[in-house]
Amino acid sequence: MINIGIVAHVDAGKTTLTEQMLYVCGVIKNPGRVDQGNTITDDLAIERQRGITVKASTVSMQWQGQKINLLDTPGHMDFIAEVERSLEVLDVAILAISAKEGVQPQTKVIYNALKRGNIPTIIFINKVDRVGVVLKELYTDIKKDLEDSLYFINSVDAEGTRLASVTDDLNFTEMKVSNQESVALLDDQILITLLVENSVAQDKLDQVAQTLFLKRQIVPVLHGSAILGKGIEPLLNLVVKWGKAVSQASLSARVYKIDRDQHGARRCFVRIFGGELELREVYPIYFKETTFKILKMAVFNGIKPVNCEKAFAGDIVIIYSDRLEIEDIIGEPSLDRNHFSIAVPTLKARVNDQDLAMRKAICDALILLTDEDPFLEFSIHPITEAIEIKIFGVVQKEIIEMQLLERFGIETSIQNPDTIYKERPVKNSTVYRYMYRDGNHYAATVGLKVEPLPVGSGIIYETLVSYGELKKPFQNAVREGTEFGLREGLKGWSLTDVKVSFIYSEFNSVDSTPADFRKLAEEVVKLAIIESGTEYLEPILEFELTVPQYAIGRAISDILKMRGEVNEPVINKERVLLTGILPVDTSKAYEAEISDYTGGNGVLITRFSGYKVVDEKAK
Repeated sequence: MINIGIVAHVDAGKTTLTEQMLYVCGVIKNPGRVDQGNTITDDLAIERQRGITVKASTVSMQWQGQKINLLDTPGHMDFIAEVERSLEVLDVAILAISAKEGVQPQTKVIYNALKRGNIPTIIFINKVDRVGVVLKELYTDIKKDLEDSLYFINSVDAEGTRLASVTDDLNFTEMKVSNQESVALLDDQILITLLVENSVAQDKLDQVAQTLFLKRQIVPVLHGSAILGKGIEPLLNLVVKWGKAVSQASLSARVYKIDRDQHGARRCFVRIFGGELELREVYPIYFKETTFKILKMAVFNGIKPVNCEKAFAGDIVIIYSDRLEIEDIIGEPSLDRNHFSIAVPTLKARVNDQDLAMRKAICDALILLTDEDPFLEFSIHPITEAIEIKIFGVVQKEIIEMQLLERFGIETSIQNPDTIYKERPVKNSTVYRYMYRDGNHYAATVGLKVEPLPVGSGIIYETLVSYGELKKPFQNAVREGTEFGLREGLKGWSLTDVKVSFIYSEFNSVDSTPADFRKLAEEVVKLAIIESGTEYLEPILEFELTVPQYAIGRAISDILKMRGEVNEPVINKERVLLTGILPVDTSKAYEAEISDYTGGNGVLITRFSGYKVVDEKAK
């Protein structure tokens, strides 16, 4: 078994490629089309109406006797959380690039994430039949913007025409030379052979390239036209020939997606990295010190899940459970995978409600949606009591409005989002609260020390109280109370870049409960924050802005007005590359402005880069 995912910028042809792979493997009788709203993986009404993928979909197929689980992921940046969770369970990623549009903003974001996740990646150059395609120019851009170590598997005859066809013969001598150079730079034996004999046998070159591919050191490149069904079989052949499922002996599985079936049953999508899962058995949830029992389980067989008694390493299963959550690990973490993050939501929006009945319905619906997408972080504002959610952008806002209407029958609107700021303590502070003294009615004593950390450090918690002095359940309660108390600072935003130390406690063996310590710790950390004071942190984006030379003055002026920072411009022929950082708040609508003043010739690529201190006047 092998698990693959198709990732790409919007409109690069991911879903069409998925349809063709299912068709070639005999899973479906006819490939669907996005423009006709009849695709298999985009099965939500919202997806077919908007023509975009919103949720990652999983299907399976058989090719040359091997089972392939395939994940079709969203392409729009507003749904990057779905992509992020999907990447963590893949054995191989297929990065689709439009031959016409080339390397686009999200192409770079996703490829960088694949590199950080050490995921073997195949590049599939799609739409080679489009008029105006010049593949040599695209290769140059891929090497410059994505990856220099490419290995060409096939080539194209009559590129840029409807007669375009894919051939196993490498048409260009430079392709063959490029392959040899890419491998020789990474393998000493191939280098020596090339220097001595001036050539390398193709089968030997392929063998070494496959090894380098699995080590994430080289990227194979294929060509095709998904809409015309060209280049599909070579892609499938490479997947089963070069791909290899990640597996280990010990039990390890990760929950990467949660949804509801047509009857409302909660489905948890789980990738098994090691060991086996069996019906009616009890399994541990890593780090939660709890267990759950599998009462119903299914594996993928084509486009529909089929109930099963046992599932094995390498497969993806659906577990019907109310106990599991996204990112839960069954057993222990995979030895091959580290959690990584592409982005975090930097916007917060208010959901409008008209009366108590609608308010309850909205809250009930958002509880389910947040269960399926934890990044939403549905909450009630403690002062205004407004219903709030976190989002990545305006498109996601519109999709959630549609989901509320179609899934839950709630017709409402979501206000334009505001930037999510954070707070950071200004100075050290220490607060003690003693049981039954000075208004403390809890049977608990807690002493906490709060210290500011450098920007980007996050939250660090440590306990200096031994388990001999205070047992683990009470210690856990103090930590939970502290974390809850850090959710809202003096200015209404959550705290970060702070170290909290649990330094003192007293315990009453008769009256004390974990709840006492949890509630008191929340109060104590809030008092410590008041004593420390806080400052604003605002979210920052790293950017790459490419504009025509004539627009460089306008671009730099705009960046400085937005309180951004810009590095030395890089001039390449008629275009200029600007890099630097931009505040999220001031640059929300800038992409549209760029398109306006460059006549559509400007490209802005951004990536979340963390937070920095901002003057309250600037905010």
